[in-house]
Amino acid sequence: MSALRCRGIESQVQRDESFARLRRFLIDDVARYSPFYRRKFAALQVDLDAIASEADFAAHVPFTSKEELRSHFADFVLSPNYPGKPANPDVEEISTSYLARYKASAQAAAEIAGDIEPTDRAGDYVWREFLNDWQPILTTRTGGTTGNAAQSAYSLSDIHGPLRRAGLFHHNFSTWSPTQRYMSLLPAGEHLGFYGNFLVPLLNGQPLRPMFGGRVTSTENQVLVAHREKTQALFGTSSYLVAWLDTACKMLHDGRIDGLPHIEMVSASAEALSEGYESAIRRNLAELGAPGARVVQGMSSTELKSGGFRECDENTGLHVDPQHFFIEVIDPETRLPAAPGTPGVLVWSHIDWHGTVILRYWSGDLIEGGTKWDECTGCGLTVPRLFGPFRRLESDFIKVRGARVDLTELRAAIETLIARDTYQIEILAGADGRHRVNAYVQDHPGLDAAKLHDIVMGAVELRIDRLSLVDHGDMQTRLYGGGGWKPRWLINA
Repeated sequence: MSALRCRGIESQVQRDESFARLRRFLIDDVARYSPFYRRKFAALQVDLDAIASEADFAAHVPFTSKEELRSHFADFVLSPNYPGKPANPDVEEISTSYLARYKASAQAAAEIAGDIEPTDRAGDYVWREFLNDWQPILTTRTGGTTGNAAQSAYSLSDIHGPLRRAGLFHHNFSTWSPTQRYMSLLPAGEHLGFYGNFLVPLLNGQPLRPMFGGRVTSTENQVLVAHREKTQALFGTSSYLVAWLDTACKMLHDGRIDGLPHIEMVSASAEALSEGYESAIRRNLAELGAPGARVVQGMSSTELKSGGFRECDENTGLHVDPQHFFIEVIDPETRLPAAPGTPGVLVWSHIDWHGTVILRYWSGDLIEGGTKWDECTGCGLTVPRLFGPFRRLESDFIKVRGARVDLTELRAAIETLIARDTYQIEILAGADGRHRVNAYVQDHPGLDAAKLHDIVMGAVELRIDRLSLVDHGDMQTRLYGGGGWKPRWLINA
């Protein structure tokens, strides 16, 4: 099937084509080869033939929750049976049209490798082509601290197909060139933050220097590498980018580098890019001699599988690939489509992915700025675009003493005084329902405790009851003692 056009196409025509692809994928692949959805559709008596429109799809196919994915991960993997091989009674045998395709590709593969592999294994080549299309070869997981994390599996066809295509959307940056030198600051691990930012540039021939995060290569050494190699694009979490650039400015003041003037673009993802974070990034870039560098946002998740949705330039909205994702923006109260341009929860469905496949996934990401479907004035693509601020519907807010506390703003306020990964906020609820807020800070010379109290109260109206200074070892235990790669900067018990 040819690629879905993103230029010179009316947005509604594109939307209709995207849905048509989703419907075909639903009937031809998901309904035949997904153990989870076959079971769910049977239990709910879903009539797939009745799904002829977006409204039908929303009416017949329920939302999928993260808890369902966590509990039944293996059953979300598309797993067709192959003739003559052990069969799974929960799914159907691979279609004859797929087999015909594998026979043709197997013949081409045999011609390439014929002088290496025995010729009497010709039948195995077709089996291998089938495995390349469906067999999971890579599994990623979320960075949480529990063993029951959400996971996603990729086939080889996923990696060479939809994942590689995701990288093409990175080429819409206003500063992009095929020789632009990327540096990924995201930590190493079995999560999409690492694999997505490692594989996507390489699959598209983009120069990349992965640094594996501050726990593998020190931040100072990363800055030295970026200085030496004249890095032009940085990818990292919002908070670590602030800490990284703070370190670079300190090294500039100490005479260890003469700035980072070659930086052209900074992409912040994995966390909301708050006003505080963005201001700090821009201030540091100017000090480092790169005042014109663009600061853009990205969004992704283990469940999404893609290299992520990103802006093509500042304030252009996160660009969604309609060929491989069908998105909906849902009112969190009514669970019905949100009015155009109004806030709503991002709900998405995979199209033409193999491995893990999810329909109508309730992401929990609140798109406060709404969605646009028209042509982007920055890159000229007609694609769905998501506008911030972006919030977690639940986890970005907590209730303390009856007041709603925005965790993104709390963290941004604290990090105007204290470096990332050197503090932890502990919120304890007593038997009487009253909350006590404790702050633990790695021994910090010259820390102004009164100022810390004031900025936290000013940002989110939260009173700190007790401030304790701890050493580096104790802080590392507090942050990472529960496992996982994300620091537990907040304990809400």
